[in-house]
Amino acid sequence: MSQPQTELATTTSLCPTCLERVDGTYVARDDSVYLTRSCPDHGETSRKVWESLEHWEWAGDFGPSNDGDVSDDLSVDGDHACLAVVEITQDCNLSCSYCFASSGPGGKQLSFEEVRDLLETVREEGGTRPIQFSGGEPTVHDDLVDLVAEAQEMGFEHVEVNTNGIELANRDGFADELADAGVTAIYLQFDGVTSETYEDIREVDLLDIKREAIDACRQADLPVILVPTVVPGTNDDEMGDIVRFALDNLDAVQSINFQPVSHFGRYEKNDGRFSLDEAARRLADQVEALQPRDFLPVPCCSSYCQASTAVMPNGEGGVLPLTGLLDLDNWDDLAGLVDEADWMELLAGTPVGAETVEAASSCCGIDVPSGGNVLPITLTGFMDADAADVNRLDNCCISVPTPEGDLVPFCAYNMTDESGEYELRNRHGWGGRDSVSEGGTAVIEDSTPDSSAGDADD
Repeated sequence: MSQPQTELATTTSLCPTCLERVDGTYVARDDSVYLTRSCPDHGETSRKVWESLEHWEWAGDFGPSNDGDVSDDLSVDGDHACLAVVEITQDCNLSCSYCFASSGPGGKQLSFEEVRDLLETVREEGGTRPIQFSGGEPTVHDDLVDLVAEAQEMGFEHVEVNTNGIELANRDGFADELADAGVTAIYLQFDGVTSETYEDIREVDLLDIKREAIDACRQADLPVILVPTVVPGTNDDEMGDIVRFALDNLDAVQSINFQPVSHFGRYEKNDGRFSLDEAARRLADQVEALQPRDFLPVPCCSSYCQASTAVMPNGEGGVLPLTGLLDLDNWDDLAGLVDEADWMELLAGTPVGAETVEAASSCCGIDVPSGGNVLPITLTGFMDADAADVNRLDNCCISVPTPEGDLVPFCAYNMTDESGEYELRNRHGWGGRDSVSEGGTAVIEDSTPDSSAGDADD
C-alpha cells in the first residue's frame, strides 16, 4: 500500500542507475522530503533527501531559488565559482573505505605543465578565486611545493592543500616548505578523536598522525581546517568532540567543515543519505547551546548544499553561537554585503574572511569578538546520484577545471552510478575501476610516531 504524499516542487534530476536526465519531483512523506524520479529504462526511484519537512521549508527561504533554466553541459558560471578544486594526482598513500576519487597507491600523477594548464583554466573562466590542490593525495606529488609557488605567481592568493596529513607528520620541515611556498590553509582529513573511527573509515589508525600533522602546522604557522567525513553509526557521535578538540586548538585550527557521507566513487554500501538537517541536529545534540537552526544556509549556493555557523567559547566550557545574534529579518541585507568571491574565505576563517565578517557584522550592529576565538563550522552536503538535482548543480559554487578548459560542478564531476562507476571523470582518464592498482592497501611507511615526540595539544 502506497504512503500518502504531497508534491512540493519539480526539477530536472538524474537516474541513479544510468545518470541520464529525467524529470524529478520533491514530495513530502511522513514529515520527510523525498526526491522521486522515473527512468524509462530503470523504473521509478525515491530517495529521502531531507529528514525534516519543516526544516526543508525553513531552509528554502534562504539563498537562491532552484527554479529556472539549466545548462545542457553542466559547466558552471566562472563568476559564481567560489572555490576551484584542482586535482593533481590520483596516487594516494591510503585506500580509504570512502573516497570521492576512488584513489589509491599507483594512481596517475599529472605533470607540472598539465596542472598549470588547469590553473590557467580557473584563471580564465573564474578569475583568481580560492583554489584547493587535491587528488588523490596531493602531498605525494613530486612538484607540490613548486605548484603552490606557481599558483601564487599566477595571482591565486588563497591556496589550500587537501591532505590526510601523513606527509605533514612524517617529513620534517614539509609544513614550513608549504607555508613558505604560499599555502594559506591545510584542509585536513579529520574524522574523529578515536583510533576506532580511523580504522573503520581509513582502514588504519591515524589518530596520532593527525595530531602530529596539526602540531607541524602549528609550528609552521599554517592554519588548519578540520574536515570530518561523517558516517552514520561510525563517527556521528564524535561530532561534538571534534568541535571541542578544535576549540582546544584554536591556535592552529581555523575552522571545521563536516561532510556527511555521500555515495561517490568507492564506498562499501549504498545504504541511504545523511542529510544536512540531520547532521545539524546530531551536532546540536552534542554541543550545549547549539541549535540546528544556528546553521544558516550559505547564500552563494543552494540552501540545501551548505549551512554554516560560528561559535566562540563562552568561558564556562561551552560555546556561544554567533548566528544566534543575527536578526534573520535582515539576512538578505547581511548576505548582500558579502561578495560571492569572499564566501569561501569567510567559511574557511581566513584573514580575508575575518575582515568580511567584521565589515558585514558592523553594518548590522553585531559586535564580533576579535582575538582569534571564533570558530566557523560548516556542514557541506555533496550531491550524489541519490539526490541529483540539475537545477542545484547549475548554481554550484565549487568547481573542477578539466583538460578541455571547462569548469564543471564538483558534484557532477565526481558523481557515480549505483555501481560506483563515474561519468565525467572517465572522460579525463581519472577514476573508474582501472584507474589505480587493484587491492591497494594503506601505505604509511615510517608513520609510527616516535615515542619521544610530544603530542599536539588536545
